Parts: sequence; structure tokens; C-alpha cells
Amino acid sequence: MGLQIHEARPDASAALPMRDVPVDWRPLRADDPSATMLHDSLDTLIRLIERVSPGMRGSVLLLDDDGITLRHGAAPNLPIEYCRAIDGAHIGPADGSCGTAAYRRERVIVRDIATDPLWDRYRAIAQPHGLAACWSTPILDADGHVLGTFAMYYDEPRDPTPIDIALTETATLLAKNIVLRARTTAALRARTEATERWALALHESEARFRMMAETIPVQVWTAQPDGKLDFVTRRTAEGFGKSVEQLLADGWLDVVHPDDVDRVIARWTLALQTGEPYETQFRLRSRDGEYRWHLVRAHAMCDDDGHVQHWFGCNADIEEHKRLEGALDAALTDAKEANRAKADFLAMMSHELRTPLNAIGGYTDLMLEGIPVAAAEPHVGYLRRISDSQKHLLGLIEAVLTHAKLEAGKIVYHTSNVAAFEVLDVVDSLTAPQRTAKSLTFLTDDCDRRMTFSADREKLVQILLNLVSNAAKFTPDGGTIAIRTETTPSGMGAFVVRDTGVGMSAEELAVVFEPYVQFDNRLSREHKGTGLGMPIARELARGMGGDMAATSEVGVGTEVRVEIPLA
Repeated sequence: MGLQIHEARPDASAALPMRDVPVDWRPLRADDPSATMLHDSLDTLIRLIERVSPGMRGSVLLLDDDGITLRHGAAPNLPIEYCRAIDGAHIGPADGSCGTAAYRRERVIVRDIATDPLWDRYRAIAQPHGLAACWSTPILDADGHVLGTFAMYYDEPRDPTPIDIALTETATLLAKNIVLRARTTAALRARTEATERWALALHESEARFRMMAETIPVQVWTAQPDGKLDFVTRRTAEGFGKSVEQLLADGWLDVVHPDDVDRVIARWTLALQTGEPYETQFRLRSRDGEYRWHLVRAHAMCDDDGHVQHWFGCNADIEEHKRLEGALDAALTDAKEANRAKADFLAMMSHELRTPLNAIGGYTDLMLEGIPVAAAEPHVGYLRRISDSQKHLLGLIEAVLTHAKLEAGKIVYHTSNVAAFEVLDVVDSLTAPQRTAKSLTFLTDDCDRRMTFSADREKLVQILLNLVSNAAKFTPDGGTIAIRTETTPSGMGAFVVRDTGVGMSAEELAVVFEPYVQFDNRLSREHKGTGLGMPIARELARGMGGDMAATSEVGVGTEVRVEIPLA
């Protein structure tokens, strides 16, 4: 997939170069050390692109920090008067090619400035200078923020060809790299992709290419079809403590880390054999003896028949990026280890707490049964309170333990075919006392009781039990809880639990599946828990290949959908 280079015709433009514009007229401050590099690099870029596309006049506008104002960046062959007139223009839905492209964040093709409505406000400025067509592409950073625009002007109406579009994309990538470099942003991949396009200048002028290559802030090199280096920039050679002649004679292997040599040779050999783009990362020894990671890319320049004529490559120092990656990986490992330790601690503490609580519950039950002697009537009430409190606390501890096991990935699932009625009957029986106490209506008429799921029966019961218990807890007396089953378009089965309870606000709904979250309302204060029920239910559903989602409206009620694979 090499670049095909066609002979360029002489440049027909005759406007005064923008380098004659006073420095203080440029949008960057004169005392900004990056101003000269930015404008000279953009100027050089446009001149190279113009050589590749005869008859085209290029322009780069830069977006101000205010996000709406476009400032002159470079336009070596556009008239000064025109550049002055559009400097400070605002972006908008109908503000010429550049202003509209920056506003839309997409390429804008204007075939004919004289008739296109996007140019209504600027037509009188453009036409006196013979500008008839303008194609503009926004320059975006990695996060999609607009940096500026790259525009191609022509003296006659015309539409872009695929080659023109490719050239526009190349120029936009190069411009993005230059702007990000000037703003000290490490857009490494973009910078590498941009600089390799400079190979287009080789076919036009070898001397001009060499001069321009020295100004690019990365290591630039070229190689013959057999892979032998035939050009490196002096800056590149100096970076490795060698002369250009030494580097050309020794090649890269003399400065490649020994552990990377075999991989580098294998990858480069494959690229030479196939003509495919070359991209890899390896360590190169700098002049101070330090090995630093580099992103290395090369592209084959082919003739019209697809034969490789030359290789153009560039190296970008990514050592800081690699170190940051290493630090992030270490931090992630530490975080996982800390989370595992937390889960282990919670599991251990839950186990230690359950032992005495089980003893309390056991002895309380014995005393209520009159063993060893019948409890006095005044004491029976106290014993029942002790028993209720023990069961409540044991439930809380069980929830914490289950959540810890989920986080640690220690939950084991025993999947089998589970019919809906098996789950519904258990849930109906276990929640009946809670529903009866509040006179709640419980509806399951819309359930296909024969629907069969591929699930862990115990955990599916636990999920639905949690949902119905929650619905009963947050539904006022006399309300309704309804369960229905559905089959989703993706072939999953679903239990849908709907209540006429207090409902949740959008803010509450956004965190309903977050652990340890509790809502502050009257009903929740009456039934304090751990805030783990919903998170546990969702994680159990996901552990069985399903998922859970909720919708709610304050004062109307809540609907929770549990999707589980069908058998």
C-alpha cells in the first residue's frame, strides 16, 4: 500500500508569500517561543503540499482558546489582503468553508464559492482574489477538540478527487502534528503518521526535501528498495552520537538494543518482501549511552505499477510514554492487589463475625423453646428482639461476604435448566409475610411459568428475592408488585419486576447499582441495610451471562429487568 507520486506541474499562484507579514500580526504572541517554529513549520508544510498538487493554494487557520475565533496560521501563496480579511473570523454553521468545517468538525467541500450559500458572508472578500473553490478539513486532536483548519483553494470551480481527499487528510495530519508539537503535546502516533508523508517532496526536489526534513522535530530517514539506508537527517545522526556517514554505513542495528535486534530484522524483512507499511517499537541507544524506546514507521513509495521505489521512515521518541505506561500498569496492579486484600479481609471478618452470631441465635432459640427452663413472660419479648436483631445482622454480614466474593471472583455458578415457576414459587413463599404485613397485591399472571433459563437456580432465586423484597420495602401499604416474563430480541429471557412504590429520582437511579449506596427517604430509614442488594443482584446476573437494568419515576414506581440466557 505504497504512496504513488505523480509529476507536479509548475505552481501557478503568484500571490505575495505570508512570510512578509509582520510577526506581530500573527495570532501567537511574539514572545511565545513556539510561535516561530509553529508558523515556519506550517509554512513549510503548505509549500510541500502545493508542490504535490499544482494549482492549489493552501491555508491553515488556528482556533483561538475562546473556541470560536479562527486566526491566521500560514498561507504562503494566498494574498496578504485576503489573509488579513479572514483573520479573526468566527466559526459557525454558515461561515465559509473553514468556519463551517471547524463548527461541524467535519470536512466541508465548496465546489463553487460564487454560488455556495456557505460563502454568502465572505464571497465579496474571496472573489476579487480569484478564489473559486475551497475545501476545508478541521484539524482535530486525539480527543476530538478542534485545533484549526486546513484549506485547499483553487482558481476555478472543482470537486475533489480521491487523491485530493487523501492529500487533504495527509496535510491535516501533518498540520495537527505541528500544532500539537508547538503546544508541547505528545501526540506521538499522529506525529509519526504526519511526518512520513513528507516523502512526497522527494519526487519534486531531493535537495528541498533534505532541507525540509532537517526542520521536522522527529528522526527522518529513507532507504532503498532493499532496505539499505541512503539518507538520515543530521539531527538524527547527532542524536545517536554518530556522523551521517557512520549511520548510513552501519545502519540501525549498531544502535538497536541487543534484545530487540531479531524482532526488528524479522519485521523489517517482512515489510521489504511485501511492501506493507512498517511499524514497530524498539529501543535505540542515544549519544549518552541510554537506550530509549522509539516508535518507528516506514511507508513504501511506489511507482504507478506498484513497484517500491523508496522507503520513507521516521522515528519518534516514546520513552516518556513507555514510562507512563509502566507506571499506570504498576498502579493498576497495586489497585487490583489492594482490592483483593480488601475482599479477603471482608471475607475473613464476615466469617469471624458469623461464628458468635450463630451462637447467639442458637442459644436465643433454645431459650425461646424453654430449654433448659421456660423463660418468664416478660423475658420472651426481649429474647425475640435479640433473635430478630441477630438475623438482621447476620443478613447484613452475608451481603458483605457475598459482595467480597464477587469482587474477588470467588463465586461459583452451578448452571442447569431452571423453569420460571421454580423461582416464582420460592420467591412468593419467602416474601409472603413481608407483603401481607403491608397488604400488598402480588401479580404473576403475565409470567410464562414454563419459560426455562440456563442459570444457577439458587442465585436466580436470590436475585428475584432481592428485587421483590426491595419492591415490598419501598412500596407503601396497599400498593402492587407485578412480575412478568419476556423474551428479548437478542434471545434472552427476562424477569421484569414492577412496583407502585416511591420511585427514584434520576440522580438516585444513576447510582442504584453502586455498592453501599442508600437513599434517604422515610421508607429506607425504616429498613436500613447495607446498600449491597442491587449491586450483588446485578453482578450475579452478569455472572450467569445476563444483565440487569432499572427505570423509575418518583411517585410512580420502579421497574427492574433481569435478563438471563434461555436454556
